[in-house]
Amino acid sequence: MKADLRISVKDLNRGKNLKVLLTRAPFTPRQYFVTMNGAAWPVGGRPVSLTRVLTAVRKALVRAAG
Repeated sequence: MKADLRISVKDLNRGKNLKVLLTRAPFTPRQYFVTMNGAAWPVGGRPVSLTRVLTAVRKALVRAAG
């Protein structure tokens, strides 16, 4: 299945990449199935909102930089 939205984040300090693929979930408005670096996120694989995905990525980047 082709992703509806792809997000790529490159961390130059640590030399790592994060690839986020969002696929629209059927029958749920504004929710997506998320794959981060090839693994389902969250672990249960349930659909989540775009706000929750971006918040998790932002918190992880802040923690890594801190």
